[in-house]
Amino acid sequence: MTTPIPQNFVQTIAKQRGVTDAELETVFMALDGQSTATIATKLGISDIAVRKRLGEVYKKFQIGGNGPGKLSELRHQLLFSYHIDQGRSDFSGGKGSLLKMAIGHREEDWGQAPDVSVFYGRTEELTILKQWIVSDNCRLVALLGLAGSGKTTLSVQLAKQVQNEFDFVIWRSLRSTPAPSDFLGSLIQLFSNQQKPDVPLAEPAPTGATPTKRIDLNSKISRLVEYLRKHRCLVILDDFEAVLRPEELAGHYREGYEGYRDLIVRLCEVNHNSCLLLVSSEEPTELALLTGEKVRSLKPAISEEIAREIFHEKGLSPQDRELEILLSRYGGNLLALKIVATTIKEFFEGNVLKLLEATALFIEEHISNLLAQQFDRMSSSEQEIAYWIAIAQIPISLATLREQMLVNSSLSDLLKNLDSLGRRSLIDKISEGGETVFMLQPLIVQYVTDRLVDQIRAEVLETVKTQGIERMRLLKTHKLSINIAKRKGDKGEPSSSILALVKNRLQVLFLKTTGFEEPLKILKKVASDLDDKSILEVGYARENLAQIISEIQR
Repeated sequence: MTTPIPQNFVQTIAKQRGVTDAELETVFMALDGQSTATIATKLGISDIAVRKRLGEVYKKFQIGGNGPGKLSELRHQLLFSYHIDQGRSDFSGGKGSLLKMAIGHREEDWGQAPDVSVFYGRTEELTILKQWIVSDNCRLVALLGLAGSGKTTLSVQLAKQVQNEFDFVIWRSLRSTPAPSDFLGSLIQLFSNQQKPDVPLAEPAPTGATPTKRIDLNSKISRLVEYLRKHRCLVILDDFEAVLRPEELAGHYREGYEGYRDLIVRLCEVNHNSCLLLVSSEEPTELALLTGEKVRSLKPAISEEIAREIFHEKGLSPQDRELEILLSRYGGNLLALKIVATTIKEFFEGNVLKLLEATALFIEEHISNLLAQQFDRMSSSEQEIAYWIAIAQIPISLATLREQMLVNSSLSDLLKNLDSLGRRSLIDKISEGGETVFMLQPLIVQYVTDRLVDQIRAEVLETVKTQGIERMRLLKTHKLSINIAKRKGDKGEPSSSILALVKNRLQVLFLKTTGFEEPLKILKKVASDLDDKSILEVGYARENLAQIISEIQR
């Protein structure tokens, strides 16, 4: 059931709070669901002026905080006042009415959700997600993608747009890795109006065991399901990857956090009218098995519209071709594009072409740290595959991977690793020349290449220092020059890019210290000592040293 609130009632309440006519006009438009950009256009003022007016209204209604729920809180206050006043005063003669609002209790808890005051595009994604959540009543929707792709911002904007469809809207980040039992307890307490919830206890511990009772996790999940059936709730869980185990194949839970898997499975399988929105850079393994009519996932894609708005906000107007190159280089990473836009403005006089000519790919420290976190979550076997793809510099086939890798992994193991990289949104699978090939996201390629070159450089220095190959790892396991067919238009010789980068880093060091003569002599001796060794004994060490020596002598 819904009811309109007459505008003259709102006007009376607002005037009592000292709201000006300009502020009132602005808040009427906001309550009708118009965006700040639309309001600014209609009123002929800036977005900043619109937000400032709304901010003054919130202050006068004593609505604080930085989250996106302030407008909704204003609605609730007005609705509450109207319900109380309805029995004493007749406001039905007023002209017009506000957006219809649900009668009854509704709660919002935005936790540490970011304030989304600026939002670009995403019209298609928002339409799809609203269809799934509101119309199709999906029980679980997953937003998946690399860090920096805008998943969190999209989740908040989506929640703002559908909040009136739910009795409860709850936004939580799992970055601090709360224990499943504690997390469930906090939700249940919120649903039970902050009262201590009546959750059944597990059976008493057997004789001789610790004489305490523990709250049973399954009982908590069951109690939560009761609330999700009784109320229509939207629960958003951001940073879900934090409860998944690093340094193993993707999607498996940390020890002690398996309760989150039990929660997901139960909420996907039982009947209820609520929705769990999962936001993660890594897909839980059970999700693929649960996906169906009521369980769906989406990987947000960046559009030219969003990229152009990012640059326009910085006062930049890239040409169509320049924008196309930027989108190709940065793989749709919103955070990277924002940093690049700032860099162009501050260091390249706002000239996009100057940056494109100066560097193939610019990775700022913050982006590098995010990529490092993503890389360090990989298993060692996934990292090995990532290095091979970075060395190849073009999409690489399954057959080539199996041929080049020294450890002859089974097809099953290789496919598991490739699937895991896909769960992490790090790898793309495409069809090329009648076969399936795999490629890393552009930013990941650059990061992995830099990391590989640094480690190869370190291994070369250790080889010079110890005059042996005992401390070699990557020089043994990865061939730095792969003979594979190139794309149409490319030259046929093996790529020497990794070797050239290694040479450049060594040159900088040796020219500042000992010079090339002595290190080169040692490397030649070590390489010569490997002449009678088989590949089973030394891997690719002999071939790689020969390539590095040849590159240095050019």
